[in-house]
Amino acid sequence: ESHPRLVLLRADSKPTRAPPVTEFSRHPASLARKAILWWLPLLYLLISDSFYLRTYDSAMVKITLLQMGGAAVVCLWAILLWERRRFPFDQKALVLLAPFFLYLLSGIVSFSHAPYPGSSADDFLRRVFYMSFSMIVVSEFDEARVEWFSRVLTWTAAIAVLYGFIQYLDEAFFPPGTNMGLDPFVWRGAFGSRIFSTFGNPNFFANFLVLIFPIVLTRYLKTRSVALLPLLALVVFDLYRTETKGAWIGFVISAFIFIVLYIFFFSGLLLKKVLRWLLPMGGVALVGISALLFYYVTRRRSSVDFRVFTWLATWEMIETHPWIGTGIGSFKVIYPAFRRPAIFHIEAKHNTETDHSENEYLEVWFDEGVVGFGIFLWLILTVTGLGFSALRRLCVGEAARPPPRAYDILGYLVAFLGMLAHNLFDVSLRFVSSGVYLALLPAVVARLSYFHPLQEAKEPGLNQGPALNQGVPPSDSGPSGLYAAFLWPLKLLCGLGLLYFLYQVFVQFAALQGGFQSAAYGGERLQWVISWTVLLGCCVGLGGFFGMIAYRTSSWITPALILAMLYPLLFFWGFFRADIHHNMAIFYSKRGEWDLALENYLKVNRLNPYFIMAFYFKGNVFNDRFQMERQERFQWGDSTGKPRNDFERALDAYAEVRRIAPNYVQMHHQVGTLYLRRANYEINQKNMEGAEKYWKEALRFYQLYRNLDPVFFLNYQRMAQAYAVRKHWDQAEKMYLDFIQAERCHVHRHETPEAYTLLGNIRAMRQNFRGAEEAYRLALGLDPQYGEALKNLAALYHQTGAQEKLRSLKESYLPKPQPARGSSYELVPSRL
Repeated sequence: ESHPRLVLLRADSKPTRAPPVTEFSRHPASLARKAILWWLPLLYLLISDSFYLRTYDSAMVKITLLQMGGAAVVCLWAILLWERRRFPFDQKALVLLAPFFLYLLSGIVSFSHAPYPGSSADDFLRRVFYMSFSMIVVSEFDEARVEWFSRVLTWTAAIAVLYGFIQYLDEAFFPPGTNMGLDPFVWRGAFGSRIFSTFGNPNFFANFLVLIFPIVLTRYLKTRSVALLPLLALVVFDLYRTETKGAWIGFVISAFIFIVLYIFFFSGLLLKKVLRWLLPMGGVALVGISALLFYYVTRRRSSVDFRVFTWLATWEMIETHPWIGTGIGSFKVIYPAFRRPAIFHIEAKHNTETDHSENEYLEVWFDEGVVGFGIFLWLILTVTGLGFSALRRLCVGEAARPPPRAYDILGYLVAFLGMLAHNLFDVSLRFVSSGVYLALLPAVVARLSYFHPLQEAKEPGLNQGPALNQGVPPSDSGPSGLYAAFLWPLKLLCGLGLLYFLYQVFVQFAALQGGFQSAAYGGERLQWVISWTVLLGCCVGLGGFFGMIAYRTSSWITPALILAMLYPLLFFWGFFRADIHHNMAIFYSKRGEWDLALENYLKVNRLNPYFIMAFYFKGNVFNDRFQMERQERFQWGDSTGKPRNDFERALDAYAEVRRIAPNYVQMHHQVGTLYLRRANYEINQKNMEGAEKYWKEALRFYQLYRNLDPVFFLNYQRMAQAYAVRKHWDQAEKMYLDFIQAERCHVHRHETPEAYTLLGNIRAMRQNFRGAEEAYRLALGLDPQYGEALKNLAALYHQTGAQEKLRSLKESYLPKPQPARGSSYELVPSRL
């Protein structure tokens, strides 16, 4: 592979014609390989170190880079394989790499039976791109190119940890507020004292630090570069400041594995002697990390409880389809039906969505069943075995210093195992910023472990499989005749397609980004410059490579592959634009500018038909506005000749949500509220029969939501209102009692002053004055100055003529008359 010629032969076959050395750089296969070797490492740098704050999700730029950059890499590799006319793996390699292929196949099979493919598509695409990257690394990156990849990862780490350290200094020594400290960006202080760097979340940043530390450490051991020591220190410091307990555990495990492997394979010492002092040191480290974890657990116990309750629910989900799994990417759709009520108390919110299980192994089992989980473990064991075997072969018994390849294997192997250890308590692998390393780390270990340097020169290698498509004209021979008459128009079409794509991207990004003058302060202007620089560099660089490849090729397949790539690129670019429009729609919604909000929500749905949140928020806009005049407004999503009112528009939007994710967030509650408003509208129209129909529908959807969230007070309150307005007092009273008694909560009773006061109101309306008095006094027992309970209890005593109780109430709870000017205001202390 280090030879300047393109390798197109097996060791046991006759050489086939390769391009002359002087023309090698012009060969389309050479151009494709050069683009891959440069672009893939830089893609990892961009995914790790980029963020974009004008989107709804600041990590959307990472997802877009994976989708668009991944599609470009896969297309380049397909072109490379075609132009070489070679299959990249021989029989022995296929056997050793079988878990990689089967892990990809498992994702495909799992996606084929996913209950909601639209919601699962993103996870499926990530699996395809990740495993494609693995195959590319194994087939194209030799030892020298792995060194280049490691250098780029070191730059990636330097950018991330330096910005993380800036965040620490900014939070520790500067006042809060935008543009008030060292961090110039608007998201400064988003997680308080926890730093998150370019990853947008402390957990994701911590996972990156766990995996990058052994890679940087082995680079130092290999090169003895003093410049790497401050970087290693910053990695450890930033990891501590993320306050991510699961990552600390992963780091300790990773460090222990690193020490054991280094001593055993690199020091030349006997393991028995080493263990005499290594085990006590490990015990001390274990005690230390345990004490640190206990300290932070006591400070933030909720994160532990959240994981335990989520794991219990995930296990129940696994039991529904234990053998084949439910389908890749299905967790966030299925989980709401299994979520423990305690989760709502931990989060102190009811409109949040849990996307993952907080344990990668449980989620793989849920997604892909026992078979897929077994393949995942097989992949881990295979890579680990290859790494150990290679280290033993390269290091043990060697008198001289181990070769550089051994250090790389050690670093990437420990990074892989440390990342897997961290994901026992986290799901960073389910997000792009960390998930891409699931493709890289095992692939590098497999690549470096499988071949010796001499084997690459003398034995059939990973780039030297059997010849394919022998009948196709070779790329270095010029086309002629009818073939040329067909090929050159296709090349021209390919070039025009590339130019059209670049034009669309630049024009649309300029419209979304705005001009430089629109940036309000330094951080926005800095991001404006960086974003345009990265976009231009990626598009012009890759576009130039694809253009040269299309021009140099003599096969019609190559320009056809490039043209086929443009459609998914535009599709993925639409996802990025949709996220920006979603952010704009929320901005206009908060300001009550409904037309502009709806205009942007409709753009989101056109650009990304599986953006669940946009359908949900659009339904909420119509639900809140609730204009019942029938109109035909295209900017509101109406079709020609089909005028609608907001009730119908909201129902259609919520129906789209149910189609993609049937239990999404508070969708059932929102539909119930929509029907309740329609019932009230029918009452105003003197249509009691219609109102009764809508009341029943409202109660049906409220009950659906109650099944998912039995601790949401507003849901019980609105159900009680629907019963009370129909004078179904028993059911109305039961709603408040059910909430207070909280039989499904298993945490505590939901005794609140508001719940007891509303219960008292229902009892008072049904003439149960003793029960109403009891409820009001229970409310005051919880909050002696709760105004509604005081007022309603006083009114109850006044209505029933209980003057003595009314006088006692005033003396016990109500404030004394306003004191004279100059004296202090005094409240009578409660006797309860």
